[in-house]
Amino acid sequence: MPGRKRSAQDPLLPSRSAKQPRTASFRLDGDPASPSEYQGILSRWLALGQDFFKLSVETVFFIIPVSAKSPHRYPLSPPASQPRNTHNKTMIPQNTLHRTHPSSSSSGEPWSNVNDSNQRITDNKNDMKSSYPQEPAVETFDATSKTTEEKHGGQRTRSSSQEEVDAKSKNNYTRMNQVLEELSLKSGSEVSSSRKRLKEREHIYAKAHKKHVLEDRKLLREELQKELYKTKRKSGFTSGYADFKSLLEYQALLQNLGKTGGHLASQSLVDLRTKASEGLRVRRYSFSDEDDTAFLQRALANAKATLNTPKPPAPFTPTLEQRRRANRLRDEELDARFRPKLPSSLPPDDDHKVTALLQKYGLISRISKEQVTDQDLNRLRPRQWLNDELINFYGALILARSEGCKENPGDGIANGRRKPLNVHYFSTFFWSKLRKEGYDKGRLAKWTKKIDLFSKDVVLIPVNHNNAHWTCAAINFRGKRIESYDSMGMAKDEIFKHLRAYLDAEHRNKKKKPFNFTGWENHAPEWTPQQENGYDCGVFTCQFLESLSRGEESFIFTQKDMPYLRRRMIWEIGHANLRED
Repeated sequence: MPGRKRSAQDPLLPSRSAKQPRTASFRLDGDPASPSEYQGILSRWLALGQDFFKLSVETVFFIIPVSAKSPHRYPLSPPASQPRNTHNKTMIPQNTLHRTHPSSSSSGEPWSNVNDSNQRITDNKNDMKSSYPQEPAVETFDATSKTTEEKHGGQRTRSSSQEEVDAKSKNNYTRMNQVLEELSLKSGSEVSSSRKRLKEREHIYAKAHKKHVLEDRKLLREELQKELYKTKRKSGFTSGYADFKSLLEYQALLQNLGKTGGHLASQSLVDLRTKASEGLRVRRYSFSDEDDTAFLQRALANAKATLNTPKPPAPFTPTLEQRRRANRLRDEELDARFRPKLPSSLPPDDDHKVTALLQKYGLISRISKEQVTDQDLNRLRPRQWLNDELINFYGALILARSEGCKENPGDGIANGRRKPLNVHYFSTFFWSKLRKEGYDKGRLAKWTKKIDLFSKDVVLIPVNHNNAHWTCAAINFRGKRIESYDSMGMAKDEIFKHLRAYLDAEHRNKKKKPFNFTGWENHAPEWTPQQENGYDCGVFTCQFLESLSRGEESFIFTQKDMPYLRRRMIWEIGHANLRED
């Protein structure tokens, strides 16, 4: 069978690259590796360690900022005790030159031919030069070719090329120090600025932490509100939870007005209280509209303390004659008034007229110097604050009714209602001038130029507290007392002080002598109808004014009557007349 032979021109391909030294410990045929192969493995590992060392040094000098005067605290310098190698720039310990050949380990004969070892290592390095890239910028050490130490009679000798190698390595190290110095000078300011930015940066979890804190605070606030609402329900609170929340916000607002001097952002109450859409809260004041948890905790503690108070003492037991006289007076009043109660709604015809009035645009009604537009009238819809125009218009209606009854004054009863007294009404701007400017600077003497204030039965004054709350004040000449009625039950001392000063200044101006306060007292009833939300104070104030104009000592309206009274006031303002039913 004829065989196919390789032509003589085809060269034999080598089984491995001649430039890459064999690094296996044993060959495939089982023979042990040569010493040069051991030296190749060690040289490669040392090259890898030297690269890692250089990378570490450069990284440290890049991260650590160095001053301009001494850019490197520890400049690189060649160790004097290590031999050098300029071929592959790796470091080989000197003890590797005297390794024992593996094949001769059994006989114990050392591989002591130094010249032969150096020759094998040099060949190995020449092969590695073609496989691995060299880095000429940094000089390192090798123990095989730069320095050869031989022992001759116990004395060491150095090779003739050692001085050239030392000079070259010193130049290389000097150049490397200069390069590192330039790099540190260029990047020193950048590193310091970057460190400063890192220090000023907000923590990555700061926003999440703030969010969790706000959520926890919101949950705590909601729990306190619900617990306080349940406690208030036990003590007689009748409105819903939404109205109770608005009441809490309103109480916090009024407390902050006295403590921090809070004020509304706008000087005009009309522009401030714009109509809010359903479900949206209007920011009406300068401080935070979120209730403080401390405020809720105090309110809860006060509510629980009220429930835990001891029972009131036994009432006073009058004599038989006192009881008969009291019963007789009570029967007379009941017979006169037939125990009136406010209805829940207007008659159908009048209710339709109210709906029509709310649909009108422009000027709605006018009386004396006061007028009301559609924007003002819409404030009598549910959940709205009343403004100055509405309260002044209602006061003008009270004053017009009193002027029309001068021929048939006071203390009579008609249709189950007391007849109007001889009253005078000051507009909502009277109190602001009296409180801020005083009697003289506010030129309040001109307000009573055409009337005798001291001949009136009652002087009615609506009070606006910092554009946030409406109350009613009165100077009752018949009862010799200064009165204050508040649907939130707040302190009245400021009102009493300013009205007493006004009475004295007015009497000195008109009567030319001080006012005699003998027998006069400050009157603030322990109980008045209380609001259960944060927006009905204006309606309460108007009803206080109307009841006081008829000499009423008690009030028959409550929070439940507010929806009816709002529609009733729309009818009265639209027709410029107070209802007598």
